[in-house]
Amino acid sequence: MAVCRLTLWFNKYIVTNKAVSPMTVDKQGRYLATKITMMPRDTNPHGTIFGGVILSHIDQSGAIGARYSIRKEGFPDCALVTVAMNRVEFHHPVYVGDVVSFYSHVERFGRTSITVHVTVESERDGEALMLTEADVTYVAVQLIDGERRPVPIRGAE
Repeated sequence: MAVCRLTLWFNKYIVTNKAVSPMTVDKQGRYLATKITMMPRDTNPHGTIFGGVILSHIDQSGAIGARYSIRKEGFPDCALVTVAMNRVEFHHPVYVGDVVSFYSHVERFGRTSITVHVTVESERDGEALMLTEADVTYVAVQLIDGERRPVPIRGAE
């Protein structure tokens, strides 16, 4: 089986390899983009996980989910850049040792963009606890004449 790869260069994501691996999609149709254990290096002065760490994981997980959805739709590979992250509100703190899941699903395909909803959950006391969520928008770009320019996400028009 081909391994899908995501290359991270600051907030630019490059979709590579055509194969879509059969990863986890839950009963609600959400794709499990990332699952990570929170570590002591990520804490703030209050002893909880710094919000910026979670925002970074939301951005990366959204890009992974976007890549999965682009391939699932049969669209061509493309480079994606983050252009917006909306409606982030932290409902519960995240602690060291929490295993945090980042689920994604597509909210919208635009002409050059894809908006992905990312839900962040942790299991506490045997129950899934929703920590935060966000809508992240990415734009497909291509290097044209030395500048990154938006291109149709579905391929040539």
